[in-house]
Amino acid sequence: MLMLLPLSLPGQAQTTPRLDVEALALRLQQDATRLLDDYLALQGWQASRVEREVWLAPAASHLPPCLQAPELQAGGLYRQPWGRRPYLVSCAEPQWQLRARVDVRVFMPLWVTAKEIDKGQPIRAHDLVAKELEVSRIQRGFTPASVSLTQQKSSRRLRTGQLIGELDLQKQWAVRQGEGVLIRAGQGEFAATTRGEALEDGAIGDGIRVKNSSSGRVIQAWVLNRGEVETRF
Repeated sequence: MLMLLPLSLPGQAQTTPRLDVEALALRLQQDATRLLDDYLALQGWQASRVEREVWLAPAASHLPPCLQAPELQAGGLYRQPWGRRPYLVSCAEPQWQLRARVDVRVFMPLWVTAKEIDKGQPIRAHDLVAKELEVSRIQRGFTPASVSLTQQKSSRRLRTGQLIGELDLQKQWAVRQGEGVLIRAGQGEFAATTRGEALEDGAIGDGIRVKNSSSGRVIQAWVLNRGEVETRF
């Protein structure tokens, strides 16, 4: 029996479809950018410069295209969305997984001491200078130059040229132990308020124990403002 086989004409070589590596790298970069933008917005900070570099495992160039958008899973538990950010890229059809990474470098102007500052000394404007640094390489605390430190007091002696972080400043208490506070509970139209007594000192954002004056119950609340706390459910 004679079998006829298809012939490949010159210039018509059959190629196997491959994963669009450039498109995947762009998606990874966009995801890392979204995480960073959300974090900076939450902190009220603004970066002066951001650099991103995507790395894909060499197997990426040999994988078939995914019939649906690949799933991106950011790995690791990190407080800040910069530095080396590992990813696991997964495709459901056809099934494959790929390791990737986005290296995110963030630069912003930070407060650095222009002179020595004694412990307990109120900080004045001429005590500080703004210096652009790569925050993704800093291992200690820092304060962006967009945050005012004027009249705050140092918690320790600070040498010239030192970065200023939270631990270098005396906490500014918004609520003091034994003081009366307004307790807010709920959200929107279901919000309610009552009076209470702070059982601990607290700065804005701190969680402290508060005694409800009406019920006598001791609850956990978070400091919102001077003399004001909220409960969270």
